[in-house]
Amino acid sequence: MAALLAAMTLLTFSQVVLRYVFNSGWVWSLEATTYLFAALVLFGISYGVRTRAHIAVELLVNRFPKRTRRYISLFAIACCLAYALLLLYGSSIFVQRLYILGNDARDVPLAKWLLTATMPVGFMLLASRFVQSGWKILSENRGTDDSKAL
Repeated sequence: MAALLAAMTLLTFSQVVLRYVFNSGWVWSLEATTYLFAALVLFGISYGVRTRAHIAVELLVNRFPKRTRRYISLFAIACCLAYALLLLYGSSIFVQRLYILGNDARDVPLAKWLLTATMPVGFMLLASRFVQSGWKILSENRGTDDSKAL
């Protein structure tokens, strides 16, 4: 993620310098920055789940007994996993159709399917993080009622 952010920053900075200092620029820089940003977001989502940096609404859930919190956490993970798998399926079909059509990106000299392949990869990583979170709740709490994985 740091490499993607650095590439975006350097590309945008060089584009600004080229445009305002040399009255020139690269045609492909905006599209390349857009694809880099999309990849950063898609990979960042799974990192956010891993580090528990996502938004959690615990005001109501914390009022329940620990055993009930565990079931609520597992239900929430199941819903998030279903959503991630649905997006993985849809994005895989999208990339497959782009591959079959053979479309190229508008300005970047690469096949569009190659640039959008970060979508299914990102959602696969997200789904794996939800599976890990669910497994952590199931394995750590077999003998206790505490649930802190989500």
